[in-house]
Amino acid sequence: MTIAGEDQGSARGQVLLLAAAPRGSRRRLLDPEYAVGAVAAVPVQTLLPGWRGPVDVVPLLDPTEPQAVLARIREAAATAGPLLLYVVGLLYRDHRQRLLHVALAATDDSTVRYSALPWPWLARELAGRQPGSTAVVLDLVVDPSCLPMRDDDLLLPAQVARWGAVAPPVGRGPRQVPGYTRALTELLRTAPAGRVHLPELHAMAAGQAGLAPGTVLLSSPSPGRVEIPMPRPHPGRQAPSAPPAAPHVPATAAEPVADLRPAIAQAMRAGHHHAAAELAAQWERAVLRSAGRESALMGDVLEVQATAAAASGATVRAAERWIATAEHRLRWGSPGDQAVRLAVRNGLHCWRQLDDDEPLLPELGGRLAAALRAIDREQSATGVEERMSGARTLPAGEAGHEAILKGS
Repeated sequence: MTIAGEDQGSARGQVLLLAAAPRGSRRRLLDPEYAVGAVAAVPVQTLLPGWRGPVDVVPLLDPTEPQAVLARIREAAATAGPLLLYVVGLLYRDHRQRLLHVALAATDDSTVRYSALPWPWLARELAGRQPGSTAVVLDLVVDPSCLPMRDDDLLLPAQVARWGAVAPPVGRGPRQVPGYTRALTELLRTAPAGRVHLPELHAMAAGQAGLAPGTVLLSSPSPGRVEIPMPRPHPGRQAPSAPPAAPHVPATAAEPVADLRPAIAQAMRAGHHHAAAELAAQWERAVLRSAGRESALMGDVLEVQATAAAASGATVRAAERWIATAEHRLRWGSPGDQAVRLAVRNGLHCWRQLDDDEPLLPELGGRLAAALRAIDREQSATGVEERMSGARTLPAGEAGHEAILKGS
């Protein structure tokens, strides 16, 4: 959320922290006191990046009256300055209208409709906000009454950015420190001044938080998102016989980029493949902004994307990324480099798993054959071309995919 064009002399920014845990619940809930303290400890200039005017920070810790909470939200939404609404707690679904509610301190299974805050109320109050002025961050656990969750359950107006994590139901036990909030606030506290980018920090927090299996990550599209399209097949295209010359390296030093490989590896180990892919995409965008597509660092990014895709079972994506890694490594190194040969082997392994009717098979096969010849693997390159022509199946090759993601 970047604020620009506002009269910062007269408007006020708003940070509203809503954290509640039903008093009578025996389920293992997120600790609201920890959440409020963690968010309140982050400098307001970091919570509202780009805003230099006054800021009101309003914590709502274990409120009991939904109408009073609604009044606070309405008051915050009426401000002309930026608004951050941070919600930590438990979601219920009422049995009559089947609407989602944010539980308050007095909520129990039988009083959801009267003692919890209906989600549509919150969405309605934010409907009049200006685009780019509002962000909602959620760290929630769902009650079993919420299941099955629907795609439209946590919708907000299109102009409101939404980030966070929604965890599945949990069993009984003591209140737990909210892992997503802990990771996000630690990242916010240590973020360089003027360099807060919530999409990146959200993805990093998701990878570092140790989220429970089945947790759903909520993301808003980034206006500056850079998408790298998958290549489409071009019949008759000839693969280059040799890799192009190494690119020119600018004399100016590139802006340092944080290495996200440890966070990506942690997300993969926890089975959060979507979070790992999102982290890899965030790292790619940071490298593109800082060093450019043809930088040496982009080779590491491609390698990580390939590893994450292979781990999630996205075989086509994994094959393309490994081949792209090999091509990039060849431009920066020599055919005998271990990293080059490993990328080519992994690309070959993934390509062999593609179905014969896969549309990208010819495109990827041509690029793979060129990479194989660049490292003097003529027989394997011929085998790839013969499979594409339907002459014969590929011979058995090296055993499985080799993951080299640091920290995995």
